Amino acid sequence: MSMPVSIGLLIWIWQMKKYNPFPRFTFVKLLIAGAIAGTVSAIITLIGAIANAVIDIGPEQLQMLADPATSAQTLEQINSAAKVITPNSIIRGFIRTFILVGFVEEFIKFICSKVVMRKEGVVYTWMDALLCMTVVDIGFQVVEDVGYSSDIMTAIFRALTPFHFTFGVIMGYFYGLGKVKGNSLYIIPTIGVPALIHTLYDFSIKLLRRNDNFIFFNLGMNAGMMILTVVMILKLRKWHKEGTLDYYI
Repeated sequence: MSMPVSIGLLIWIWQMKKYNPFPRFTFVKLLIAGAIAGTVSAIITLIGAIANAVIDIGPEQLQMLADPATSAQTLEQINSAAKVITPNSIIRGFIRTFILVGFVEEFIKFICSKVVMRKEGVVYTWMDALLCMTVVDIGFQVVEDVGYSSDIMTAIFRALTPFHFTFGVIMGYFYGLGKVKGNSLYIIPTIGVPALIHTLYDFSIKLLRRNDNFIFFNLGMNAGMMILTVVMILKLRKWHKEGTLDYYI
C-alpha cells in the first residue's frame, strides 16, 4: 500500500537532482541502508519490548504463567493491570518509548545515512545531505510498512502518511545546518528532534491501545503529524526552487 507514495517521493527527489545527479546506484544503496536500519531497529525494539514485559510481569507471575492451571487467570490480571493509567506509568511508558522507538530508530537511520554518504562521497551541499537522509527514511518506511500489510485499514493510513519521510527531512535539515555553522552540537537536534516527535506520535498510539480515553490525544497527534508532513513537503519544494540549502558543506 505504501509503495506508490514512496515511489512518488523518490521520483520527486530524483527530479531535484537531475541537473547534478548522484552517482549511479546511490539511490539504491540509500534505500538498502534504510531497509537495513528498519530491520535492525525492529530486532532491537522487539528484544527491548520482551525485556520490559518480563520486568513488568515479575518472576512470581512468570512462574504462574508457566503453570497451565493459573496461566489464564494470571494473563487476565496482567491485561487488567496494563489498562490502569497513572502519572508514573505514563512517565515510564514515555521514557521507554523514547529509548526503544524514537531514539533507537532515528539513531540507526542516522548512522546508516552517514555510512552511505561517506562511502559514496555524494554530499557536497546542505541539500545533498537532506535528500540522502530522506531517501534512507523512505527505505526504512517501506520495510516497516510490511509489518502492517495484513491490516488493510492501517496499511492504507500509513500509505497516506509518510511520516518517516518527514523525520528524514528534519534530520537532514539539522545535520546540514550543523555542517554549515561548523557546530558539532547540532548532532543533538539532528537526532533528538525527530526522535522526540517520533516518540510523541508512537506513545499516543500506545496510550490509545491501553485506554480509549486517549482518543483525542491520538487524533491530535495524527492531525499534527499530517500538518507537519505537508509543511515539510512545501518547505522542501521551496528550498529546492530557491536554492536556499545550496551551501557547500
